[in-house]
Amino acid sequence: MILKFFIPIFFTVSLYASSLDQSTLTGWIDLIPQEGFDYLLILVTLTFIITGLFLIYRYRVAHNYNQHIKKYLDVIDKNILISSGDINGTITDISEALCKISGYTKEELIGQNHTIFRDPDTPKEVYKEMWENIQAGKPWDGELRKLKKDGTFFWVDAHISPIFSKDGSIEGYSIINQDITDKKYIEELSVTDQLTQISNRLALQNTFDRELDIAKRHKKVFSIILLDVDDFKLVNDTFGHHAGDITLIKISSTLKKNIRNIDVLGRWGGEEFLIICHETDAAQAHVLAEKLRKSIEGTLFETVGSQTCSFGISQYRSDDKSSNEIINRADKALYEAKRCGKNTVKTLL
Repeated sequence: MILKFFIPIFFTVSLYASSLDQSTLTGWIDLIPQEGFDYLLILVTLTFIITGLFLIYRYRVAHNYNQHIKKYLDVIDKNILISSGDINGTITDISEALCKISGYTKEELIGQNHTIFRDPDTPKEVYKEMWENIQAGKPWDGELRKLKKDGTFFWVDAHISPIFSKDGSIEGYSIINQDITDKKYIEELSVTDQLTQISNRLALQNTFDRELDIAKRHKKVFSIILLDVDDFKLVNDTFGHHAGDITLIKISSTLKKNIRNIDVLGRWGGEEFLIICHETDAAQAHVLAEKLRKSIEGTLFETVGSQTCSFGISQYRSDDKSSNEIINRADKALYEAKRCGKNTVKTLL
């Protein structure tokens, strides 16, 4: 390889040296003893050889460096969930890894808006806070549920950073995501009622405490609906526990279909369900409870046939110190609904 490179150089140097005018080399010739060797030719040739070796070395170093960079970029492209966009959110670049997990190709995504991944059930406040941070030149970190091409979801821990132009203005942003789908699945299992697949009591309590904190700090109002399946022991005793389980699953499904996305439904225990109604007063909660009562009353249950529920409602008060006080009022309202013949709604402020 090296010989092939230097043979042309050697001949070029030889021809060049032979073509030099004698007077031009006088200064050199006077200094070099004439022993039958052309020392000038050797000196020039060595200079070219050293220069060539240096250039080859630099080329090989740069080539190896570029190969390493390409290798690392390929690794990043195939394994890291990254993308970038302009100030309007249009996708300008995206990694193969993010394409793979979302089910899209690069050609399908580049030029689209990042909202193509947006989960419709994620509160708008989350995206509002995100954009406010980016537009202010600040990074944003948070967990997001993202939509796949096939309509399913994946979870990421996202780090979004603004990209600045030379004049200091924001010209876009970059997103580095970590896939946390498995982590969220495990978390979901820990807060999900295994029978009905809605929130369990732990999840409800966490949501309740958070809602209470928001209401206190921002002077907001919220209400809860506590409902109990009427004569559920009779269902189990008459038709068996399997029929009872099917009834609870059907009731939870009916409730879920008839509440808002921002409301939280969960199994409080046994045959009791709790609904936390975000920014809803007692009167509005009463209307919702009546709607739910009629929906359950009009549902045909497998084996059991018909079934009813009783409802108790309470609203957050500024003097409430804990969630227990609100629950106790709802429980008393539920007891009153049972006392009044069941399949009814009662409110205790």
